[in-house]
Amino acid sequence: MSCWSNAARAALAAGALVGALVLSGCSAGGPRSPQPAPFVNRSGEVDALIKRGDNAASRADSESAIAHYQQAVAIDPQRYVAWNNLGVELMKMNNYIDAVAAFRVAADLSPRDPRPVSNIGLAYQEMGWAQDAMINYEDALRRDPNYLDALRGIAVAEQHLGLASLESLHRVRHALMIEADENWRTFFQRQRFRIENQLRRPPDSVG
Repeated sequence: MSCWSNAARAALAAGALVGALVLSGCSAGGPRSPQPAPFVNRSGEVDALIKRGDNAASRADSESAIAHYQQAVAIDPQRYVAWNNLGVELMKMNNYIDAVAAFRVAADLSPRDPRPVSNIGLAYQEMGWAQDAMINYEDALRRDPNYLDALRGIAVAEQHLGLASLESLHRVRHALMIEADENWRTFFQRQRFRIENQLRRPPDSVG
Protein backbone atom coordinates (compact mmCIF):
# COMPACT_ATOMS: atom_id res chain seq x y z
CA MET A 1 0.00 0.00 0.00
CA SER A 2 2.81 2.43 0.88
CA CYS A 3 4.36 2.21 -2.59
CA TRP A 4 1.14 3.43 -4.17
CA SER A 5 0.90 6.27 -1.61
CA ASN A 6 4.42 7.37 -2.48
CA ALA A 7 3.56 7.27 -6.16
CA ALA A 8 0.45 9.39 -5.54
CA ARG A 9 2.43 11.96 -3.59
CA ALA A 10 5.04 12.10 -6.36
CA ALA A 11 2.31 12.64 -8.95
CA LEU A 12 0.76 15.45 -6.92
CA ALA A 13 4.16 17.09 -6.46
CA ALA A 14 4.84 16.86 -10.18
CA GLY A 15 1.40 18.37 -10.91
CA ALA A 16 2.06 21.26 -8.56
CA LEU A 17 5.40 21.93 -10.27
CA VAL A 18 3.81 21.98 -13.72
CA GLY A 19 1.03 24.25 -12.46
CA ALA A 20 3.57 26.70 -11.08
CA LEU A 21 5.39 26.78 -14.40
CA VAL A 22 2.17 27.50 -16.31
CA LEU A 23 1.17 30.29 -13.95
CA SER A 24 4.58 31.95 -14.15
CA GLY A 25 4.36 31.78 -17.95
CA CYS A 26 1.03 33.64 -17.93
CA SER A 27 2.41 36.42 -15.80
CA ALA A 28 5.27 36.88 -18.29
CA GLY A 29 2.85 37.99 -20.98
CA GLY A 30 1.90 34.80 -22.82
CA PRO A 31 1.04 31.13 -22.32
CA ARG A 32 3.85 28.59 -22.28
CA SER A 33 3.80 24.87 -22.86
CA PRO A 34 3.89 22.81 -19.63
CA GLN A 35 7.38 21.54 -18.83
CA PRO A 36 7.97 17.84 -17.96
CA ALA A 37 8.78 16.98 -14.39
CA PRO A 38 12.49 16.40 -13.82
CA PHE A 39 13.69 12.80 -13.98
CA VAL A 40 14.46 11.26 -10.59
CA ASN A 41 16.81 8.29 -10.58
CA ARG A 42 15.44 5.84 -8.02
CA SER A 43 17.61 2.85 -8.94
CA GLY A 44 19.34 2.95 -5.55
CA GLU A 45 15.98 2.80 -3.80
CA VAL A 46 14.93 -0.15 -5.97
CA ASP A 47 18.21 -1.95 -5.28
CA ALA A 48 17.67 -1.48 -1.55
CA LEU A 49 14.13 -2.83 -1.74
CA ILE A 50 15.28 -5.91 -3.65
CA LYS A 51 18.03 -6.50 -1.08
CA ARG A 52 15.51 -6.21 1.75
CA GLY A 53 13.29 -8.67 -0.07
CA ASP A 54 16.18 -11.09 -0.50
CA ASN A 55 17.05 -10.81 3.19
CA ALA A 56 13.45 -11.46 4.19
CA ALA A 57 13.30 -14.45 1.83
CA SER A 58 16.45 -15.89 3.41
CA ARG A 59 14.68 -15.68 6.80
CA ALA A 60 11.66 -17.51 5.33
CA ASP A 61 9.59 -14.34 5.80
CA SER A 62 7.73 -14.56 2.51
CA GLU A 63 5.13 -11.92 3.37
CA SER A 64 7.77 -9.28 4.01
CA ALA A 65 9.77 -10.36 0.95
CA ILE A 66 6.68 -10.07 -1.24
CA ALA A 67 5.96 -6.56 0.08
CA HIS A 68 9.51 -5.39 -0.71
CA TYR A 69 9.53 -6.92 -4.20
CA GLN A 70 6.12 -5.41 -4.97
CA GLN A 71 7.39 -1.97 -3.96
CA ALA A 72 10.47 -2.48 -6.14
CA VAL A 73 8.51 -3.34 -9.30
CA ALA A 74 6.02 -0.55 -8.63
CA ILE A 75 8.91 1.91 -8.85
CA ASP A 76 10.75 0.15 -11.68
CA PRO A 77 8.64 -2.40 -13.60
CA GLN A 78 11.69 -3.37 -15.71
CA ARG A 79 13.50 -5.15 -12.85
CA TYR A 80 13.07 -8.76 -13.98
CA VAL A 81 15.00 -10.13 -10.99
CA ALA A 82 12.46 -8.56 -8.63
CA TRP A 83 9.60 -10.05 -10.67
CA ASN A 84 11.19 -13.51 -10.63
CA ASN A 85 11.91 -13.36 -6.90
CA LEU A 86 8.38 -12.11 -6.28
CA GLY A 87 7.06 -15.17 -8.11
CA VAL A 88 9.22 -17.48 -6.02
CA GLU A 89 7.86 -16.07 -2.76
CA LEU A 90 4.27 -16.10 -4.02
CA MET A 91 4.71 -19.76 -4.92
CA LYS A 92 5.95 -20.47 -1.39
CA MET A 93 2.66 -19.01 -0.19
CA ASN A 94 0.79 -21.38 -2.56
CA ASN A 95 -0.36 -18.41 -4.63
CA TYR A 96 0.43 -20.13 -7.91
CA ILE A 97 -1.70 -18.00 -10.22
CA ASP A 98 -0.05 -14.72 -9.19
CA ALA A 99 3.34 -16.46 -9.13
CA VAL A 100 2.96 -17.54 -12.76
CA ALA A 101 1.93 -13.98 -13.71
CA ALA A 102 5.09 -12.59 -12.06
CA PHE A 103 7.28 -15.21 -13.71
CA ARG A 104 5.80 -14.37 -17.12
CA VAL A 105 6.73 -10.71 -16.72
CA ALA A 106 10.27 -11.73 -15.75
CA ALA A 107 10.48 -14.10 -18.72
CA ASP A 108 9.39 -11.37 -21.14
CA LEU A 109 11.87 -8.88 -19.69
CA SER A 110 14.79 -11.35 -19.89
CA PRO A 111 14.19 -13.61 -22.92
CA ARG A 112 17.47 -15.52 -22.52
CA ASP A 113 17.16 -16.38 -18.82
CA PRO A 114 15.80 -19.92 -18.29
CA ARG A 115 14.91 -19.37 -14.62
CA PRO A 116 11.51 -17.63 -14.81
CA VAL A 117 10.21 -20.04 -17.47
CA SER A 118 11.46 -23.05 -15.50
CA ASN A 119 9.75 -21.57 -12.44
CA ILE A 120 6.48 -21.43 -14.39
CA GLY A 121 6.97 -25.13 -15.06
CA LEU A 122 7.52 -25.76 -11.36
CA ALA A 123 4.38 -23.82 -10.44
CA TYR A 124 2.31 -25.88 -12.87
CA GLN A 125 3.93 -29.04 -11.56
CA GLU A 126 2.97 -28.08 -8.01
CA MET A 127 -0.61 -27.64 -9.22
CA GLY A 128 -0.55 -31.10 -10.79
CA TRP A 129 -0.54 -29.87 -14.39
CA ALA A 130 2.30 -32.04 -15.71
CA GLN A 131 1.65 -31.35 -19.39
CA ASP A 132 1.76 -27.58 -18.91
CA ALA A 133 4.83 -27.98 -16.73
CA MET A 134 6.61 -29.94 -19.46
CA ILE A 135 5.87 -27.29 -22.09
CA ASN A 136 7.48 -24.59 -19.95
CA TYR A 137 10.47 -26.75 -19.04
CA GLU A 138 11.01 -27.30 -22.77
CA ASP A 139 10.92 -23.53 -23.26
CA ALA A 140 13.50 -23.09 -20.49
CA LEU A 141 15.78 -25.66 -22.11
CA ARG A 142 15.55 -23.83 -25.43
CA ARG A 143 16.98 -20.86 -23.57
CA ASP A 144 19.69 -22.94 -21.89
CA PRO A 145 20.05 -26.68 -22.66
CA ASN A 146 22.25 -27.11 -19.57
CA TYR A 147 19.84 -25.64 -17.02
CA LEU A 148 19.60 -28.42 -14.44
CA ASP A 149 16.37 -27.30 -12.76
CA ALA A 150 14.57 -27.59 -16.10
CA LEU A 151 16.22 -30.95 -16.90
CA ARG A 152 15.12 -32.26 -13.53
CA GLY A 153 11.63 -30.83 -13.84
CA ILE A 154 10.93 -32.15 -17.31
CA ALA A 155 12.13 -35.63 -16.32
CA VAL A 156 9.72 -35.62 -13.37
CA ALA A 157 6.87 -34.43 -15.61
CA GLU A 158 7.59 -37.11 -18.24
CA GLN A 159 7.71 -39.78 -15.55
CA HIS A 160 4.33 -38.62 -14.27
CA LEU A 161 2.89 -38.72 -17.79
CA GLY A 162 4.60 -42.02 -18.65
CA LEU A 163 6.25 -40.50 -21.72
CA ALA A 164 9.27 -41.95 -23.49
CA SER A 165 10.97 -40.69 -26.64
CA LEU A 166 14.42 -40.43 -28.16
CA GLU A 167 14.40 -36.76 -27.22
CA SER A 168 13.64 -37.52 -23.57
CA LEU A 169 16.34 -40.21 -23.55
CA HIS A 170 18.82 -37.67 -24.93
CA ARG A 171 17.85 -35.19 -22.20
CA VAL A 172 18.29 -37.76 -19.43
CA ARG A 173 21.69 -38.82 -20.77
CA HIS A 174 22.73 -35.20 -21.00
CA ALA A 175 21.58 -34.59 -17.43
CA LEU A 176 23.69 -37.51 -16.22
CA MET A 177 26.75 -35.85 -17.76
CA ILE A 178 26.34 -32.64 -15.76
CA GLU A 179 24.40 -33.66 -12.63
CA ALA A 180 26.50 -33.71 -9.44
CA ASP A 181 23.81 -34.46 -6.86
CA GLU A 182 23.78 -38.21 -6.15
CA ASN A 183 20.05 -38.35 -5.43
CA TRP A 184 19.25 -36.74 -8.76
CA ARG A 185 21.80 -38.96 -10.53
CA THR A 186 19.98 -42.00 -9.15
CA PHE A 187 16.67 -40.57 -10.36
CA PHE A 188 18.06 -39.91 -13.85
CA GLN A 189 19.50 -43.43 -14.03
CA ARG A 190 16.07 -44.88 -13.24
CA GLN A 191 14.51 -42.67 -15.88
CA ARG A 192 17.07 -43.76 -18.45
CA PHE A 193 16.25 -47.43 -17.81
CA ARG A 194 12.50 -46.70 -17.92
CA ILE A 195 12.71 -44.81 -21.20
CA GLU A 196 15.01 -47.38 -22.84
CA ASN A 197 12.68 -50.21 -21.81
CA GLN A 198 9.63 -48.38 -23.18
CA LEU A 199 11.38 -47.63 -26.46
CA ARG A 200 12.36 -51.30 -26.87
CA ARG A 201 8.75 -52.48 -26.62
CA PRO A 202 6.98 -53.37 -29.87
CA PRO A 203 4.61 -50.59 -31.03
CA ASP A 204 1.54 -52.80 -30.50
CA SER A 205 2.53 -54.00 -27.00
CA VAL A 206 0.19 -53.32 -24.12
CA GLY A 207 1.09 -52.52 -20.51
